[in-house]
Amino acid sequence: MSELVAVLVGYLLVITLVTLWSRMRSKTGDPVDYFIASRGLTGFISAMTYAATTYSAFMMVGLVGLSYATGVGALVFELAYLISTVAILSTVGIRVWEVSRKQGYITPTQLLREKYGSYWTTVLVVFMTAIALVPYSAVQVVGPATILSVISRGTIDYRTAVTISAAIVLLTTLTAGLRSVAWTDAVQGTIMLSSAIAFAAWLLSRVPPESTASLGNLELLSPLNSFWTPQVLIAYTTPWIFFAITNPQVFQRLYLPKDRRAYTKMVLYFSIFGLLYTVITVSVGLAARALSEAGILTLQIDVRSRADWNRVTPLLLTYAHPVLSAITAISIISAATSTVNSIALTISSMVSYDTPVPDRLKLAVGKIVVIAFTIVIYVFALTTPAFVVDLAVASSTILLPLLPIYLFSIYGYARKLPYIVTTVTCLPLSLYLTLAKGVATPIPKEALVVLVSFSTYLVTVLVSESIKKIKQTQR
Repeated sequence: MSELVAVLVGYLLVITLVTLWSRMRSKTGDPVDYFIASRGLTGFISAMTYAATTYSAFMMVGLVGLSYATGVGALVFELAYLISTVAILSTVGIRVWEVSRKQGYITPTQLLREKYGSYWTTVLVVFMTAIALVPYSAVQVVGPATILSVISRGTIDYRTAVTISAAIVLLTTLTAGLRSVAWTDAVQGTIMLSSAIAFAAWLLSRVPPESTASLGNLELLSPLNSFWTPQVLIAYTTPWIFFAITNPQVFQRLYLPKDRRAYTKMVLYFSIFGLLYTVITVSVGLAARALSEAGILTLQIDVRSRADWNRVTPLLLTYAHPVLSAITAISIISAATSTVNSIALTISSMVSYDTPVPDRLKLAVGKIVVIAFTIVIYVFALTTPAFVVDLAVASSTILLPLLPIYLFSIYGYARKLPYIVTTVTCLPLSLYLTLAKGVATPIPKEALVVLVSFSTYLVTVLVSESIKKIKQTQR
């Protein structure tokens, strides 16, 4: 317990110093600097803030638990995300970076508002995006809170752990905005990767070679098994492979590199970070299952209970050396808070710039939204929601209708009426399908949302163009 307190205090001290240093470098009172650091980040810092924003508590808590319970299919699932994201950053992302600098965009929805010319539809997008990201943000509080409460053996209860996580978010976000978030992300990303390597090395060193046979007997070494059916794989990967476009906190990260060289470095460094972190987290989950099946570790995980999968990493940490356990716990807090403060900052910028907020109040309103959003996810997290992977996938599913909307706006096929129709019909549909239970669909609902969203946009384009031609003919 003393080791955990010492490491936690040290972590908070470092984050506080980095935050204060960032504030000294920021342009006080400038909303552009507060929300996107005046588009002046280096390639390394851009990569670290992108990686830390993306790879959250979802990984060392969610993906470890998913790998433990379901096998290497989790690796396929997560690598599908990484490969698709690198492909998007190398193609669509470059265009987004160029357009944002040319047009001076600050928020993702500002691009939609100016390309489509429908102000109130964009307000609806902002509102729906904020709702969708509450579960994903809550994941970032639930993960570290679970870790702290377990490894402290109840000395730090769950509510206190949630409060600590929320306080870190407010400290880093309110003090200096994106500069603070980006620089603390660089520190936190370093902690995330280095501690994960150390933790995986310790765990793998305890796995006897013969114990992997039990994983094969349980079909955990097969990409397709009783859990990872083609339908489930499609359901999980569909929201994730488009994450870089549909999720505003990472979309906005494309605005940050100061030049083309910095952008290229961002993609390269993120690719390396992502591959290492993915392989490490899946290896931890599989190693834990092998040790559990061999009776070397007693984790007492009920693999039939999805919510119980959240407990794999916390229980593993109780076996590690107290210092390694504390550092790994801090790395998970780092991953989680870097994601949630990025989300809070992006949502606040969207509210400030893409809803009826006077120019003189943009910065003040943005900070108020950060506080309000943090309070909402704090309350949500106190309910101790379900398995973190399911919550993360749910958030991304709700945002899938934004995929055609962003793509058509980026590539010059923006049409106002299709934008309105797709937003008004498909966002509520995706929300309903995500929340409703027992709804039978002919294909996985995640793929259905993408198909319906593209179809709605294109059909509306065809109908509107046909009506326009008919009117021209009648004249």
